[in-house]
Amino acid sequence: MGKRNKWRKSMVLALALAGGLLFNTIQPTEVHAEETSQQMIEKKAEIDAQVKKLQEELTSLQKEIDEKVKVFKQVQAEIKEVDASIAETKKRIEQRSKILSERMAAYQAQDNTVGVYLNVVLEAKSFADLMDRVVAVKTLMDADQELVDQQEADKASLEQQKATLDEKQKELQKQFQELQQKESEMEVKKAENEAKSLALKAQIATKQEEERLEAERKAAEEEAARLRALQAATPVVQATQHNGDGQQPQKIIVGSGAGTASSGDAISTAKQFLGRPYVWGGSNPTSGFDCSGLVQWSYKQAGVSLPRTASQQYLATQRISAGEARVGDLVFFSYGSGVAHVGIYLGNNTMIDAQNNGVVIESLDWWNQYLVGFGRIQ
Repeated sequence: MGKRNKWRKSMVLALALAGGLLFNTIQPTEVHAEETSQQMIEKKAEIDAQVKKLQEELTSLQKEIDEKVKVFKQVQAEIKEVDASIAETKKRIEQRSKILSERMAAYQAQDNTVGVYLNVVLEAKSFADLMDRVVAVKTLMDADQELVDQQEADKASLEQQKATLDEKQKELQKQFQELQQKESEMEVKKAENEAKSLALKAQIATKQEEERLEAERKAAEEEAARLRALQAATPVVQATQHNGDGQQPQKIIVGSGAGTASSGDAISTAKQFLGRPYVWGGSNPTSGFDCSGLVQWSYKQAGVSLPRTASQQYLATQRISAGEARVGDLVFFSYGSGVAHVGIYLGNNTMIDAQNNGVVIESLDWWNQYLVGFGRIQ
């Protein structure tokens, strides 16, 4: 019995020692895990804050664009008002010109204008009749002079309205170009911030998520690099200008090869929208079109898929020289900072595009100063 008690005491002591050792080994591990968990929470909060900051940068840029869009739309509305005023003024001038022409024809049928009025006065049958006729003649002469004065005033007003319209059109063109450049900047910033955001998220991801995020990050970085490279795109004419020697820029010779069936369908679709006003960010007939929206929609109807923006469309097409250009190729432009505008080439040095004056067919002559190059849809 004494031996058994000793054995029990030994077992209790052994178990107590083992428990103490186990406690001493487990406890630090649990504390370490607790610290790691806390660190991860803090790290996630820090990364979330950085990701939020990246998103706020894009939001700030978007607000700048939205403000420019407001100004652009305001100038569009002002131009519409001036156009309406010009139409009214022209209508008054035309109507008054018709009246004055009829009067002139009547006067020319007589010896002279004074003769017409003099005959009216001399035919008076009494003094009272004479006075009535004099008043009537004066009224007619005053009315004729008033018509002439109104005509001159309207002609002067028309010239002023045309000058105002010209200034508004220049302002619209400026806003149009600034908007397109801002979109180009936004594309680069979006791709760069997406890559940064994915890299941050990978730091707190599981192994499986980390691999996926890493692949997405690499793709975003490649896209950002390609778009960033386009920021240095130099218009062809500027690149061929001579500095300070007074020579004219090299003339660009553009080809006019036949297009494909799909390009023919795309062009037919685009032509349906001729005269439609330009709508920033528009990509379908319901909303309206901007330049790349018109190109994307028109080719989509022909069964060809293209990216949304001018820069992306540039990257998605095969580079060709101006001399190789054929009907249906895309033609790209830059105002000095990235590919910002695109049109569909129609041959004979013309293109169809959505620009500040709406969807139009126009010559490349003016646009050549901004020409970056041609792209063929593959």
